[in-house]
Amino acid sequence: MSPGPVTRWEAGLKVTGQAVFAAETPAPGLLYAVLVEAPVGCGTVLAVDAAQARRTPGFADLISYPEAQGLKPSSVTALIREPTIHFAGQPVALVVAENLAAAQAAARAVRVEAEARPAIAALGQALDQAYTPATAGRNPAESRRGDAARALAEAHLVVRRRYETAVNNHHPMEPHAVVCCWEGDRVTVHTSTQAVFGARAAIAHAFGLPAEDARVVSRFLGGGFGCKGQLWWPWMMQAMLAARRTGRPVRLELTRAQLFTLAGRRSETVQELAVGLDADGRLTAIDHQVLAQTSTHGEYADTTAGVSRWLYACPNVTTRHRLVRTNEPQPIPMRAPGTAPGTFALESALDEAAAALGIDPVDLRVRNHGDHDQEAGRPWSSKRLLECYRVGAERFGWAHRPAAGAAGDGRWRLGSGMASTFYAQHLQPSRARVRLAADASLVVQCGTQDMGNGAYTALGQMAAEALGVPMSRVTVELGDTLLPQGPISAGSQVTVSISPAVAMATAELRAILAQLAVADQASPLAGQRPEDLDFADGLVRSRTGNVAEPLADLLARQAPAGLEAEGSADLPQVQTHSFMSHGAVFVEVGVDPDLGEVRVRRVCAAFAAGRIVNPLLATSQYVGGLIGGIGMALHERTVTDLASGRILGDNFADYLIPVHADMPTFDIALVHEDDTHLPGGIKGVGMLGTAGVQAAIANAIFDAVGRRVRRLPIRIEDILGHPDPRDGFETLT
Repeated sequence: MSPGPVTRWEAGLKVTGQAVFAAETPAPGLLYAVLVEAPVGCGTVLAVDAAQARRTPGFADLISYPEAQGLKPSSVTALIREPTIHFAGQPVALVVAENLAAAQAAARAVRVEAEARPAIAALGQALDQAYTPATAGRNPAESRRGDAARALAEAHLVVRRRYETAVNNHHPMEPHAVVCCWEGDRVTVHTSTQAVFGARAAIAHAFGLPAEDARVVSRFLGGGFGCKGQLWWPWMMQAMLAARRTGRPVRLELTRAQLFTLAGRRSETVQELAVGLDADGRLTAIDHQVLAQTSTHGEYADTTAGVSRWLYACPNVTTRHRLVRTNEPQPIPMRAPGTAPGTFALESALDEAAAALGIDPVDLRVRNHGDHDQEAGRPWSSKRLLECYRVGAERFGWAHRPAAGAAGDGRWRLGSGMASTFYAQHLQPSRARVRLAADASLVVQCGTQDMGNGAYTALGQMAAEALGVPMSRVTVELGDTLLPQGPISAGSQVTVSISPAVAMATAELRAILAQLAVADQASPLAGQRPEDLDFADGLVRSRTGNVAEPLADLLARQAPAGLEAEGSADLPQVQTHSFMSHGAVFVEVGVDPDLGEVRVRRVCAAFAAGRIVNPLLATSQYVGGLIGGIGMALHERTVTDLASGRILGDNFADYLIPVHADMPTFDIALVHEDDTHLPGGIKGVGMLGTAGVQAAIANAIFDAVGRRVRRLPIRIEDILGHPDPRDGFETLT
């Protein structure tokens, strides 16, 4: 059993300023770096004139593509090795100087000569160039089971709609940063990354180093959720080149504006969706076609239509993803990648179907519950989505909600909506080391990193529980390639991936301790059976002999130098089950029909995600995900100027994000779920809260004022029925 809520292990370090983030890393003789951006949105750099910059007081060096030619070619180094300009805001040089002000002045003095070419600045400008990639996320870009076209033609009801979602940008509290230092041919890199070992591998390849000569440290991250990975590494490597050339440590930190261009984004999508149902409300067909943006220098596609492959029982499903290359920044995973825009489309369409058939939206989903993975033909490892519907509806008061359009509160019309959510569970290989000192204090080590999601706490909690040590006696060390190799912080897979490695290490320690105890004549446990011993509350206790002694006493006699064990976890050779977390989101909104204002008043969500290691952290993760989903539904949209290709409003004054005043009351239900097919019965929780809430909000708006909104973010114009200036698309075929 889990010991329950535990306060974050690193909380005190953060609130007292003792947690050192990448940009705060002290280094003697530190130089400061600033990026020089391209003057056009598409073209070729002809020359980088640094003559005036070199005369700037404090100037130290400049790195551009000629200086990067010595790096080995790869997808990571391409942007800094080549003179091609792919998007507005792309860095073409890096300047380092004695202080930040000097670096900024020198960067402004650099003159970049470029040959401009016409830029494709929007999806709608290149629809004729759309293509089907090989994969979307981890899955094939196209899928087909049954005959969706025929089933749609024969369906009792067909809902055929277009749904559009806008570009959203990653904006963690901590901007991307690096402080790097060379000592001969060895380098230490303190950087904001969700993958210290991935960063090390990229650095070693680019610079031709043995992996052991590159150390990457990322002990604390101020958020990430997909953006602190490969897209950041080219500019990190530019700073490393400057550090090697100058022989001094270099610090680079992105500006808030640069996070719009260099940190990745949730891609814009246009989804053509058709669902067919019989007279009883059972799905007979789904056809889900997705068009999304990718860049001219890379390829990325979310599994947006995957929701239609997996969420419900349906015999006839066709999905396809297509991409359009534009001269815009590269999309990457953003919390609940694919699932967030995909559920907006499918869950909105099901709400329309429920209204047309006169069936309660929850009942419609219950009728279409999938008791196994129909796409892969495998059973679910566990699935309590039906219980999520029941618990969520009961806590929300769904059965007692007013009729559509009947509820009001002064100038507000009130509406209720709901939607399903899910996220696939994945695993990564992992290692962990556990050290038990003679005073029974515990050190837990793993090379994974914590970006604020609670990995420090979960890792320490699992080891402490296994050895019966209080969390106050636990130290956790993460985010360093000198530690045992851990997983990347992505895809809600850290805790489940680390769990078996920690379990193996602590099991080895328990076995050693048990043997020492029963063989020690000075111990009250002498002569007991090792298998009868428990570890709890700082004691080693016999379940059958009614005797115990403090763990510290046993260690002091038998292991004065302490004990250490390391555990590992590999991926299963054969996947016999499919792994998903599920949930149901219920929302009440207030809509002012005269002003077009929308307020989310309360959210009740029920989630089933295996064994919850720490309910306090899980609830926090769910609330954070729901907040991000509310931002996607009502606030966030990145706008590109079609003439220049530049992002407009690259700041928090113009890029709207939800604030405290926008927040509703949150009621989170953690539905108990036993899963014997995953390590420790654990599933990921981070992504689950971000999806589903967008459709629930749109469905609630319809319930309040009778207006369907099929594009995100939902704005005042959508409620008032005014023409929307956002470009639409006539056809995707």
